Amino acid sequence: IASIAAFTHDAVHIALCHLFFNIFGILIWFPVPIMRRVPLGAARLLGLYASYYRGFPAVYVLVAFVAVPGILLGVSAVFDASVAGGVVVALLLAAAFAGFEFWWLRLGGCYKVLSEEARKERQEALEAADAEIAAVEEAPQTSV
Repeated sequence: IASIAAFTHDAVHIALCHLFFNIFGILIWFPVPIMRRVPLGAARLLGLYASYYRGFPAVYVLVAFVAVPGILLGVSAVFDASVAGGVVVALLLAAAFAGFEFWWLRLGGCYKVLSEEARKERQEALEAADAEIAAVEEAPQTSV
């Protein structure tokens, strides 16, 4: 819609980029049922952390939309300066990410942020709240 208001080559180009980004996202995440669990699980995890740490949503937004793109732009700039340097920086970045994932998933780093007991307690509270909402929705409605 924005490209219609300012019908320039760049506006149409960006509009088509957004369109194809969304189409490819749907084609990647929607058709295979097991793939649908990935964004839903990520949303549940983000909600869990946000329920314990009020500042977590702000940190998430800053990391996901400022820090990560900034780092990747920096790697791109290193590639422009030197391909070999870019490869080295990209490999170091990939190794750092792999090391973090190993610590987070295999060495229990996620339980240092939020204990397993706290996770179970919050899951039970969520299930109780869901049951209460379901009971309210199923209750007969009386008109006044």
